[in-house]
Amino acid sequence: MTKTRTAATLLFLLPILFLAQHAAAQNTRGALLEPADGRIYHGVQHMTFATGPDPIAGYLSALNDNTIQPAVQGFFFSIPGTRGPALGLRQMATFFKSADSIGFIPEISLFFVSDVAVDSVIAVSDQYDWIIDSVITLSKAYGRAMLLRIGGEFNGAGPGWNGGGYHPYLYVTMFRKIVDRFAARGLRDSIATIWCYYPSAANDFDSVDTRGARWYPGDEYVDWFGLDLFDVQDFDPAAPEYQRGVITRKGKSERFLAMARSKGRPVYMSETSAKGINISADPTDSQNDWNGWFVKFWQFMTDHREIKGFSYIDALWPDRAYPGWGDARIENSPVLSALYREEMHKPRYIHLPSGTTGSDDTPVVPAHTLVLEQNTPNPFRDVTTVRFSIAAGTRAEFAVHDMLGRRLVLPVQKYFEEGAHSVRLHAADLPSGLYVVSLRSDVASVQRTMLLSR
Repeated sequence: MTKTRTAATLLFLLPILFLAQHAAAQNTRGALLEPADGRIYHGVQHMTFATGPDPIAGYLSALNDNTIQPAVQGFFFSIPGTRGPALGLRQMATFFKSADSIGFIPEISLFFVSDVAVDSVIAVSDQYDWIIDSVITLSKAYGRAMLLRIGGEFNGAGPGWNGGGYHPYLYVTMFRKIVDRFAARGLRDSIATIWCYYPSAANDFDSVDTRGARWYPGDEYVDWFGLDLFDVQDFDPAAPEYQRGVITRKGKSERFLAMARSKGRPVYMSETSAKGINISADPTDSQNDWNGWFVKFWQFMTDHREIKGFSYIDALWPDRAYPGWGDARIENSPVLSALYREEMHKPRYIHLPSGTTGSDDTPVVPAHTLVLEQNTPNPFRDVTTVRFSIAAGTRAEFAVHDMLGRRLVLPVQKYFEEGAHSVRLHAADLPSGLYVVSLRSDVASVQRTMLLSR
């Protein structure tokens, strides 16, 4: 049944006002790419140690259903990296090309490591700025909204974790610097930044002292909170938050999520994997694995409506680098794969729209999935209304540009439910002329022109 949405009101904004209005707009319309309450992005991560040409082939084969393909795919990139940036940048360009053709939301995870953490170098020098700027150039060429996780798990400690551990205070400076560089290239409203925590780390993520925030970059720089979950003790609904007066890993997860709720931020779980489970083909073992890890994981998301996305790492964890992590590949078990598919068919999960592909082929999607009507009245002098409809719920962007391509309306980028929608536009002090109204989802795009005549 068609649903009618209450008309929203947007103001035409001059370019000089656009960035100044960003923070306030985030609070009124939610974070960039944030879906409606109760909806959760289904995602998957590309791991650098995966073998074979397609690191997620096994995961997609376990899904075996084009109606539940992941809406988000993640890509890891280290600055400067142990092998240098050239190969990583080429791989990122290929990844963005896939995102453009397949239609998934790209999530870029930037790590700042060589043999040691280099967040402190980035914070105080321009040594690696050219690599950051290369990432920005690739992001600009991609040209759509994306998730950007800066620093991975920010306050981990010890060799092998973020290159040996990031540096408090300087990490904050680095995070802000990177976001500001994206903003300087006109991309602040195209990136949804993620500030990510792992609950085995220290319980100091919200610490502030005379030097400032130890880890939190600030509300104007953080769009999403991130929480990485591997151990069942991090999220088991039955696990205690304190033991003998000491906070547990579950307690730290809860405290971090409480901070996200207090700031009105959605949460994306960028890295999730069934650590230590060792999924096998044995039916009894598979059912135990499902009950022991996955059921608790799904329940954790149910209990926390601020969680609005997850990406699974479908990996055989290398024992040398990750001793005891085991085999988390769901395709190992027909029983577990079937249970996973059943979970993914629940309406709360957001997948690629049906009809897109999991290959490099450009998906064929009928244009009528988005219908943009001519604004009325047209021409108009002060106020006009644009109506559009969406055949199936999807994330989309509504925007208005002048004929030079400059964006003159604060865009609406969010999850739109199926049905009819309308936007009332006020011309304010804009000059007479022709303007372009565009409506774009990941797999379809439509536009119309309208005439402002004073």
